[in-house]
Amino acid sequence: MSRESAFATKLPSELKDTLDQVCEQLGLRKNFVVEQALREKLEDLLDTHDLQEAIKEASGFHSWEAVKKSLKLSNK
Repeated sequence: MSRESAFATKLPSELKDTLDQVCEQLGLRKNFVVEQALREKLEDLLDTHDLQEAIKEASGFHSWEAVKKSLKLSNK
């Protein structure tokens, strides 16, 4: 069972007006639209963070010459 909590924030007037218009036009509840938008944005932020971490941890591209040199040194 999901718990719900109140969440209040200030939005620019034009954003709230647009949200009101879209929800009225499409017959959607504002709560649903805001919740879905937050979930998608949070997922995007986490994906971006994970990608940035993976890039930091990646060994990167090495030229064939550098790979051969490294192999020769490790075989000695």
